[in-house]
Amino acid sequence: MSFNSGNKNVNDMIIASKNNRKNAKDFLKWIESSRLKVLHELDRGAFGVVHKARWYKRNYTDTVAVKFFHDDREFLREFTNIHRMIKRCSSEDDTISEKNLVHYYGATYDYDNEEYGIVMEYYSQSSLSNYLYKKWKKIYWEERLKILRDISYALYILHDQDLVHGDLHSGNIMIDDDKDDPNIAWIGDLGFCREEENEKKYDGFRGVMAFMAPEILKELPYSKKADIYSFGCIMYHVSTNRAPFYERAHNRRLMRQISEGLKPTIYQDDEIPPCFESLMHQCWNFNPKNRPNACTLYNKFCDWIDDDERFEDVKWDTIKPVKKSDYHRETNYMSQTWIF
Repeated sequence: MSFNSGNKNVNDMIIASKNNRKNAKDFLKWIESSRLKVLHELDRGAFGVVHKARWYKRNYTDTVAVKFFHDDREFLREFTNIHRMIKRCSSEDDTISEKNLVHYYGATYDYDNEEYGIVMEYYSQSSLSNYLYKKWKKIYWEERLKILRDISYALYILHDQDLVHGDLHSGNIMIDDDKDDPNIAWIGDLGFCREEENEKKYDGFRGVMAFMAPEILKELPYSKKADIYSFGCIMYHVSTNRAPFYERAHNRRLMRQISEGLKPTIYQDDEIPPCFESLMHQCWNFNPKNRPNACTLYNKFCDWIDDDERFEDVKWDTIKPVKKSDYHRETNYMSQTWIF
């Protein structure tokens, strides 16, 4: 073995990933920290910090993102889940990235801070949340539909392998508006991606409360249909430029109200096309069994992109962008663990 991560489980996964790879790109590597130059911080969460970095390879330099973890156990759990996801979702014909899932390169270790890190692809526009906030007036309906098409396709790929994302929200959808790439959006933060639950395995839940399905807040098992509810919340954000429940404190009172069926507010001047609003409400159906599946969503967005007449007359100037100062001071759109 030409490397040593310092953790036998990590070593074994990296070796297995390379030996069992299905194409030339989808496998995990050990990346020595000496080959990485960490630049500025991109994002910060409850479990780690994401930095932009340069990866010095043999013949060229690549720009990547690196998530460093405060806790070795959290790193190992997320790396294990990513390894499983790549094993199941990769194929000979298409890479993970071509399936609108963030591409992961491997793992590293920062000896100065004594932290493990996961190295992944860098996306120019960062998250969907940031993209909407910065470029709201320049994003037309066609592009919004393509973003949702890409997300629903990635969700279909996961669900087809009996995996759930488990923490889907606008902050972990990566955006790259490279005009040479037909794709716009990729689902990231796949470290909590896991098999669909038949029974509750955790005390509490991990995620962003405002994007969570009612049944999860009632401590029921996490299903594919819980991801669909979260997708409906992303539809809301994409169509209104308002994160769900931005005007409310994210506390146990809101948690209880969501679990009882409270949904984000839609105003009369939001100018959301009826077909779009109807689909969004289907995703929010209180009964998980009545929510559409990811394949249905993907096909619907493809149809709308091909025939977008019903979206042409939408007046975007009636929707006023929400400023950061308009958000309630007790909102929290960072993934965290809630223990009941």
